[in-house]
Amino acid sequence: MVTEVENKDNSSGNEENSPKLKAVNGLTKKIAGDSFDEWKRLAGHSFTAGFVVESLRSNDEVYKKLHQNRPVKDITASVINKGKGFVSEVICCVIHFVDSTSESDIYTTILKIPGMDHMESVVDDTIKFLLNDEKYMKKLSGFHQTEIDFYEHLAKTLDVPVPHVFKTLPWKVGEAEGLLQMEDMTEKGKRLSVSEGMNIPHIKEIIRYLAHMHRISLTSEDEEFNSWKGKHSDNQLCFTSFCKMLGNPEPFLEVCGDRDYFEPLVKKYQKFGTNPEYIKYAFTQSWKDLNMAPVIVHGDFHIGNMMWKLDENGEATNQIFAFFDWQICQQGSPMVDLARIMCLCTSGWIRRQAEEFIFDFYLDELEKEMKKVGKSCPYTVDQVKEAYDYMYLTQAYGMIILPGFLNKMYRNDSPGLRKAKVDAMILRCRHTFEDIERLLSGELKHVYEKFGQ
Repeated sequence: MVTEVENKDNSSGNEENSPKLKAVNGLTKKIAGDSFDEWKRLAGHSFTAGFVVESLRSNDEVYKKLHQNRPVKDITASVINKGKGFVSEVICCVIHFVDSTSESDIYTTILKIPGMDHMESVVDDTIKFLLNDEKYMKKLSGFHQTEIDFYEHLAKTLDVPVPHVFKTLPWKVGEAEGLLQMEDMTEKGKRLSVSEGMNIPHIKEIIRYLAHMHRISLTSEDEEFNSWKGKHSDNQLCFTSFCKMLGNPEPFLEVCGDRDYFEPLVKKYQKFGTNPEYIKYAFTQSWKDLNMAPVIVHGDFHIGNMMWKLDENGEATNQIFAFFDWQICQQGSPMVDLARIMCLCTSGWIRRQAEEFIFDFYLDELEKEMKKVGKSCPYTVDQVKEAYDYMYLTQAYGMIILPGFLNKMYRNDSPGLRKAKVDAMILRCRHTFEDIERLLSGELKHVYEKFGQ
């Protein structure tokens, strides 16, 4: 039996660490031997050691099985996505026990806290306007609520690998921080780097999961899952907020290394690439015009939002371990996620190699999935290709912000390595502009005439 000592001390000794918001504790009782400071704020946020311990003892089944009766000595916390996350801060909390037998005798848990204050020192000037945009902050709080809804209502039915989330709190901008508390997976899988990109086996693996997700979306009879459809439709307009940041191409032209090549193309397609009406059309209407049934999509697939299984040497394999960051999950085109990873996460030569087979490959995988429930594939290859092109063009022009962003992200690398990474991204931009030119002067010329002139 756990011996419990009722907690009556509600004083705070660490409020100076986060003066803007009231400390969040919630600890109901201590167990005998607990010596941690329950009011200690973690990583400068409103959440305290008491809050984390209470949540673990109440909600985390693994913690309850392994450590429920152990007194806690201290909790230390550190930001693990510094300079990498964009709309949230990810904090690893380490629980140290009074009776720990070694430095490794600890337990870790993750707090994901939405917001952008932490990005002040790392974002490019073209993005900083968002930091003080109250309307955008409210949009972010809506994105956070989407992610809460995903984990509480969709994850179990969608049947894809995601972290186990066992505590959520809504974000009330200016009043209370939002939260997702989840299992710590940092040592169980590995993320690829932005500069590294994906290979063909990675792409095939993702397509298999997309086909599975899409089959569930198209055929599920689960009432809770289907009640979500049509909700969070505002997320389809998420990327319209970023059009403003693309208005000044000069930072890109200054680092691109070949201004004579890029400047005419940037000027030609700037109006199209920064036109929120095209983003709106592609995400909300293009798939309808193609008579395609909508599916649940992640919406923000990129290399930082997925982890890969490890081999015996601790290196990333070609098998997915988990998908993260479902905050702009939405209903829409089946090509949203594939087009985004192909644009943002592959080199030009990998993408072009993949585009020779991925549409047939996707349809084959979806056909296999649909046969499991006695149904046929609802899409044709022509529909899929055109839907892909529409979605690819929502991402392509925005590539111009990445060289400058990476230049800051990799500022601690050696000068030579940093330059090589930025140069590789500039080459991706060149290949992307070739794709833009090919599509908008060819098969989708009518789209350019409507949205780019």
